[in-house]
Amino acid sequence: MTPEIDREYSKILDKIAEKLDLTDTQYEIATRSYQAVASWLDAPDSPLRPYRPHISPQGSFRYGTVIRPLLEDEEYDVDLTCKLHISESQVTQQRLKKVVGDRLKANETYKRMLAPEKRRCWRLQYNDQFRFHLDIVPSIPDSPQYIQQLTSLLAVPRSLAIHALCITDNETWHTDIDFPKSNPEGYALWFLQCMRVEFDRRRLLLAEQLKKSMDAIPEYQVKTPLQRVVQLLKRHRDLCYGDNPNAPISIIITTLAAKAYQNETDIFVALRNVLSRMASFIELDEQGNRVVKNPVNPLENFADKWAENPEKERLFFEWLNRARGDFEQLAQKRGRPELSVPLKEYFGEGVVNKALNEIAEQTLKEREANRLFMAAGTGILSSQHTPKSVPVTQHNPYGSHKD
Repeated sequence: MTPEIDREYSKILDKIAEKLDLTDTQYEIATRSYQAVASWLDAPDSPLRPYRPHISPQGSFRYGTVIRPLLEDEEYDVDLTCKLHISESQVTQQRLKKVVGDRLKANETYKRMLAPEKRRCWRLQYNDQFRFHLDIVPSIPDSPQYIQQLTSLLAVPRSLAIHALCITDNETWHTDIDFPKSNPEGYALWFLQCMRVEFDRRRLLLAEQLKKSMDAIPEYQVKTPLQRVVQLLKRHRDLCYGDNPNAPISIIITTLAAKAYQNETDIFVALRNVLSRMASFIELDEQGNRVVKNPVNPLENFADKWAENPEKERLFFEWLNRARGDFEQLAQKRGRPELSVPLKEYFGEGVVNKALNEIAEQTLKEREANRLFMAAGTGILSSQHTPKSVPVTQHNPYGSHKD
């Protein structure tokens, strides 16, 4: 493929991923909502105030790979941690979960919004107008001893390890298991490190376009090829397997994609490269079981369910091979009409139609402004002028004129 074709296909995939993404308004409403919850938990008269409660986003909302649900009337979820600054020796899982829930119930609005208690979290259900919910996981900082173990024995960078948390899980309350461990912020920072070069470059470009400082550009407004690749792969997975409980899980797709990404600047190139490399980051343990290590806690295997349920492993590799084939096949197509059929199969007809219509409108504007060029030998239209490209002039039907 030529660089012109890569750029053209990347533009289309970027626009499709944009249609999969939450809108700026959805991000802002969700952010204001969880910030309001944080203010309530940390209000001057709150019994939690002495423990300095802190709410922060986690999961795909935090690292910019969230996708809208397949159906318009489905909700999206915003995962949050609520960290109380108290040691593990001073509180039990049950008590930690209860005090956060009690404070939420003390607010009449939140009390009405609370769903039945979940395994690890409290869920606040927002109304149909916004179609989202907040999942709030109570947590406390993990011990200094455990953080030292992560850094000295498991080689996790201290800058990531210090965010380790203990969380609640009502399925472990009556067992000899200590607090379950988690580190969503450490993982998010690791994910950002995997794309740091391209993230900073794009943030700087956006700042220059908007004549703002880099710090004034919210992170969620910057999208790297890695983030777009993860979004596209998750939607491809969704359309392959629907609500099959054995379908590949997002944390495995995200982790392997991040490990495989090498700061490619082109989405289509990154997508094919990532798919070709992902399997090489799946390891084997001493028993021959497959392992996808949590990069901020190598003792955790994201693929631990594969050994007890081989169907999960089978479907993962089935999906990976299918995705490789699908996007290699896409590389053989020429022109938007040829592309549209497989794209609709991979990402959904509505999303692809919206993306292609917007690109067509933009192409028309560029043509009318005499900013459209055709790459020699490919027929690819682009706003980028190269030595071998030729300008595409406006098309005026016979007899028409402009004064």
